Amino acid sequence: MIETWGPLEYAILGAVIMAIVLAVGWYLSYTAVRLDRLHHRVMGTAAALDAQLVRRAEAALEVAYIAGIDPASAALLASSAGEALDHTESWSQARLDAESQLTEVLRATQRPTGGPGAEVEELLTRLQGAGERVKLARRFHNDAVRETRQVRGQRLVRGLRLAGTARVPREINFDDDWPTET
Repeated sequence: MIETWGPLEYAILGAVIMAIVLAVGWYLSYTAVRLDRLHHRVMGTAAALDAQLVRRAEAALEVAYIAGIDPASAALLASSAGEALDHTESWSQARLDAESQLTEVLRATQRPTGGPGAEVEELLTRLQGAGERVKLARRFHNDAVRETRQVRGQRLVRGLRLAGTARVPREINFDDDWPTET
């Protein structure tokens, strides 16, 4: 026996279809907004990392000029810090290499001998703190990049092009291992 649908059944079917369409629309909107926020987070963490790298290079320059380390180490440290500050293009391989070189020089530079004064201790503490903040900022940035890439990698996001024209973010990798003692 074939049943015919009445107006009530069609109204229920219409309500169910409308609920499904609204749920899918809400999910797509939520995902697009989340992806936009993740991209902004990546830009923010990249800017924070850039600021920390500049602070580290400036602190290294101060140590090279003021701290009383041996002249050869001071010249090498000043040269590496200056090169790191000279790179204006954001996250080019040359800049990453300069930052890695600065880290290597910082590890190789010996602590001033002869009982450094309070000013020198303050500079060394500032440099140590800047180095630790660089590590943290790079870690936060790379975590944000991984999360953004994970969302961008979802089939629905790729298929519907929810990322729009935003560039795929990339991790920033360079040597930032800080020595145990400055």
